[in-house]
Amino acid sequence: MTTPLPTSIRTAEGVARAVGGDLAGPGDLPILGLELVDRAAAGHLTFVGSDRFAERWRTSAASAVLVNRSIQLPERPADNGGGRVAVIRVDDADAAMLTLLTLIESEERRATAAAAGIHPSAIVDPSAEIDPTAEIGPLCTIGARCRIAAEVRLHPGVHLAPEVSIGAGSVLHAGVCVRERCVIGARVVVHCNAAIGTDGFGYRPTSEGLAKVPHIGHVVLEDDVEIGANTCIDRGKFGATIVGRGTKIDNLCQIAHNCRIGRHCALSGLVGLAGTVTIGDGTRIGGGTGVADHITIGRGCTIAAKSGVMNDIPDGETWAGYPAQERTAAMRERVAVRKLPDLIKRLGQPAGGS
Repeated sequence: MTTPLPTSIRTAEGVARAVGGDLAGPGDLPILGLELVDRAAAGHLTFVGSDRFAERWRTSAASAVLVNRSIQLPERPADNGGGRVAVIRVDDADAAMLTLLTLIESEERRATAAAAGIHPSAIVDPSAEIDPTAEIGPLCTIGARCRIAAEVRLHPGVHLAPEVSIGAGSVLHAGVCVRERCVIGARVVVHCNAAIGTDGFGYRPTSEGLAKVPHIGHVVLEDDVEIGANTCIDRGKFGATIVGRGTKIDNLCQIAHNCRIGRHCALSGLVGLAGTVTIGDGTRIGGGTGVADHITIGRGCTIAAKSGVMNDIPDGETWAGYPAQERTAAMRERVAVRKLPDLIKRLGQPAGGS
């Protein structure tokens, strides 16, 4: 099902106005939705941000396209809508598409928002402080002494343990669990079934087996953080596990106890951080990467997907591999490994052999 578009961008002229683009073609051309250039049908708006996709416009069924000014599009055959298409040229098609997606998302949120207040099926402790503009959805549970600020939205089934604090404008989607004393800043988004403040994985061997080490800390998500679905962030053993302002963490990630992630970092899906990892501001970590405990990763680093980080990384470096090392060294090692079969074959030949 196509997501309904705001009235302002239901025509090619409206799209061009919204993104500040130059329109060539009929301004009254209806726009029914957005789609990738290969999957678009009549009525769809697509986008071309690189020469790699420009040739695909020739056979695309899309009725309109957002395209970088620097890209030359091929002509569309007349029997493929060539006579009635709209081309909207912009400086950056990706940025223009972001503008449209933000408009659409905002409209969808307004359309689906329930009235402020507490749903009758929600269970709220009398000591909780909830701003009257907040929305508490069906089957939510709010523990003692929780504080929920203005325009917070809790989707169905959210659980807040005692003394949780949530800042203004934050959204917790269905099934999110936030444990005791955790602090969530303003405009934070936590997606479905994420767990914030779960116990750290700590056990001590004894003569009777593994004794659980209690974790009595909490988690702090600073302003503008986004946490993906089914991601788990463990509470600190003593103090806080901290996710810095503006950081985005993908689905299915594991952030262990006492980790400290800086501001404006990006962690892709299936990243796992062991306990007490420190990550500097602006660092990006590719999907499936694992980081050993007590590792420090500097500011502005890039770590390739599927890396295994077992050593500290200085500021600004790019690392890759398993175990991870600086990118240039990792690439040299990979090239050398690829040459090994031929080298072994040659070493195995007798002297003078052919």
